[in-house]
Amino acid sequence: MAIIKATDVAYPTLQCPDLDIQEQFLIHFGMHTVSRTDDTLIMRGDGPQQFIEICKKGEKKFISTAFNAGSMDDLERLSQTDSFSDIEELNTPGGGYITRAQDPDGIGVEVVFGIEDREVDELPQPFPTNEGGQINRVNQLKRFNKGDTPRIIRFGHYGINSLDIEKSLEWYNEHLGIIATDILQPPSPPGEAPLTAGIFARLDKGSTPTDHHSIFWLNAHLVSESIPGLNHVSFEMLNIDDVFMGHELLKRKAKEYDYELEWGVGRHYQGSQIFDYWRSPFKQVHEHQTDGDYLDNTIPPQIVNPMSDGDPDYPEFGPSQWGAAISETFGNKEGT
Repeated sequence: MAIIKATDVAYPTLQCPDLDIQEQFLIHFGMHTVSRTDDTLIMRGDGPQQFIEICKKGEKKFISTAFNAGSMDDLERLSQTDSFSDIEELNTPGGGYITRAQDPDGIGVEVVFGIEDREVDELPQPFPTNEGGQINRVNQLKRFNKGDTPRIIRFGHYGINSLDIEKSLEWYNEHLGIIATDILQPPSPPGEAPLTAGIFARLDKGSTPTDHHSIFWLNAHLVSESIPGLNHVSFEMLNIDDVFMGHELLKRKAKEYDYELEWGVGRHYQGSQIFDYWRSPFKQVHEHQTDGDYLDNTIPPQIVNPMSDGDPDYPEFGPSQWGAAISETFGNKEGT
């Protein structure tokens, strides 16, 4: 039985050698600066969260991801285990409390509670859509200014290149209640045990629907030369317009600022999100995504052959329903 059941992902913490460069990338990506010191950059989106990414100054590294606990009692319960630290007060915007641990790959896991949302006069709302013969927008013109910055509403999920995916899932399930959604197992030679290439896993919120995945593990032995670490961090956009506006802006800035399109735009199979992945100048992959699947805890794990979907003339690992094929460099050690 899980010690607690986390209620959401909160924010990632990365480490980068130059905060000026990282800040500029994240602004182009759609974030806004909350605070900046010599060694810490804090960025937010357009949603109510105080912040959605922290970057520390130093050698490139993925430090941790924070999850939200449902109560102070949950935080105390975790802090009393061998894995997690004593509770500390947060000195970041919104206050709150935190306990820290490391997962089986040595990646930081933080659990927080009590961070107050920021005051927002009016949260961004998507335009109603006129699709499938359903008319929802009348006498209301849908207009964006060319070159607008995309709007991010929240930190959505993250990916890890892991040395032992099953062990990691077991650890996250035990401590945070994370459950498997899709298990990627390509065909194995006769007589050999199945090889798990990846696992998409979600929060267990009972009958309350939650994102198809809050964590994605990819086998580090297959993609990053057995080096564990960051695969990507993903941010939910207001809608599809913001994904494409972000793609256009980053593409326009790519040469001048050393941004690199990693994969996109397309729509995933696992999770169904419309996606667009970009590498920062430090090669850490950030994703824009929108319109993903939501599941409750009644859906059992699905064993998926990642090579089986789509047109047999276009086989690819983790194929997209439409859009670009996955890049050959996706998840490589450059981004870890």
